[in-house]
Amino acid sequence: MADAIEIDAPAAPVFRNPLPGLSDTEVAVASLKLLGAQVADAQTNCNQCHAVSRTKLHAWKTLSETALASCLTDLSATTQAAAQQMMTCLTDTSGHFSPAKTGMYAIAAKLPWFDFMIHTANPTNGDTVYADFVGRVQMPRSGAHPALTQDEFDVVAEWLARGMPLADSLVPDENSGSCVPSITAGMTSHTTALATTGWTAKNKENGLLMFGCAGAATPRDCLATYPLSSTTAYGTHWADDLAGANLRVLRVNHYQSSYWTRSSPDGRFVAHGGGSNGNSATIIDLQRNVEIGAPSYYDPGFFPDNSGFAFQGNDPELCSMSLLTTGTPTSITYANPKCTIGNTVGLYQHLGAAIGGDYWTVNGEWQNDNGGYVVENDTLPDFPSNAWITLTPMSNNGTTFVPKPAINVTVPFEGDTVISPSSTLLVSRVKGPGSTQAGYRVHALVATPSGSSYTVDTPIVANYCAAGDKPAFSFDERYMTFHHYVTPADAIDLGFTGPNDPNFAPYLSQHTSNIYVVDLTNGAKTRITHMAPGQFALFPHFRSDGWLYFLVRAPGGGDEYVVASDATLMLEAQ
Repeated sequence: MADAIEIDAPAAPVFRNPLPGLSDTEVAVASLKLLGAQVADAQTNCNQCHAVSRTKLHAWKTLSETALASCLTDLSATTQAAAQQMMTCLTDTSGHFSPAKTGMYAIAAKLPWFDFMIHTANPTNGDTVYADFVGRVQMPRSGAHPALTQDEFDVVAEWLARGMPLADSLVPDENSGSCVPSITAGMTSHTTALATTGWTAKNKENGLLMFGCAGAATPRDCLATYPLSSTTAYGTHWADDLAGANLRVLRVNHYQSSYWTRSSPDGRFVAHGGGSNGNSATIIDLQRNVEIGAPSYYDPGFFPDNSGFAFQGNDPELCSMSLLTTGTPTSITYANPKCTIGNTVGLYQHLGAAIGGDYWTVNGEWQNDNGGYVVENDTLPDFPSNAWITLTPMSNNGTTFVPKPAINVTVPFEGDTVISPSSTLLVSRVKGPGSTQAGYRVHALVATPSGSSYTVDTPIVANYCAAGDKPAFSFDERYMTFHHYVTPADAIDLGFTGPNDPNFAPYLSQHTSNIYVVDLTNGAKTRITHMAPGQFALFPHFRSDGWLYFLVRAPGGGDEYVVASDATLMLEAQ
């Protein structure tokens, strides 16, 4: 009998091709151009979302070194076990593929090596897993910016392999000034006008029914059937400090969400990435107490007139609200005439609508909050002098939303930009000295029709010297809200003698975050939670009548809580 012929497994594609013939300068300059750093002839790739600064490059370098040392340990693997081990290592605590775990090698997600490894690790469902990997990890994400070729990736990978030489000498170290508080007459007149003409008033005029308000005499009487956090086992320090305000627990989620949480203007729907039953993202219908699975990953948003919503998945999807309110859905698909792809709408988009005019989205450079599981500090506002935003106006054709040509605006040292509900204000986090935060800056957004789109002017109308993460406007545009991670500078505000008070130490060792609101008329900042060490209040945002929703979680992936506060309603009544 002839000997059995052993069939060799197919060889793994090359991960990267070394480029020994290029000098450090050639590799560094070529890489910085590809990434979109502040060098001559830079391409618009990574800098469409990220500040390609010294700080960011060093952070990416660290992530990439960890990915290579801990996960991508067998680049020529051909066995299922070896491929599975590497690919599993690239997932986060919720089991999803993570760009942070992949580092800068995320720019190779569509190249043959990752394709081969994922199919080798998943021989029966490789196509599905690979599509999910690309959808979650691929950088740059926007369809307007094509993935890097193998030749281009080889250049960046070579730079990484050499330790990113010359990064500090080729990339400028820029710093803006410290925050100087200011509130112009234009800002105060705006808040006065929007009190009666903004979306709070307009939605009430249009008869928008607010969730949990049946039989309520005033907005503060809404949600009365939901338990107060102070009278439940959810946490003993949730409502200690703002006397007279109420925190109500709307829902306990038995799953780990991902990135920010947002809700519809009527407060009925609450959305975020992650979910139970294998959902990539979830839209909670509080009225039916049902989790609606959505084929997205993160960045939900709702138009302020309750007409539609957006969600980021493989593409940025824009859908009519009737997709959620027609029938009793438990899942949705975007292969529906009520949805459209907004190709010009980048990650971390925020939505607005001009009163009696077009709908708007804004996106620009942003700082990654790692799914909300950053438990030490606010994200660094590391935005360069050439930072910019994209404004996309769109019309509603009665079925879905139709984008018009986008407008780019330079906003030096600003990022995490949010548009107000009426699309007449923009607020950004500002980079200060040494990448510290120099507060929040508010611009007026003056849009003038021009051809098929608009020209815009964005004069600065206010600066608020507060530290925190990504902000959100109230619907009457009087308040701004954000969460802020506790630092030593917060000790006295939290009731301790100072940062060295022994009783304050757990807040620094276990970490925590609280919710704040800022009155835009006078800059007064109010903390509305007092979370215990190891508890995190995150992602605050308003619904139309002034109730403020946010998420509460503890580390470790346990239950999460959807919470509502009437703090600003109480403050306005004072």
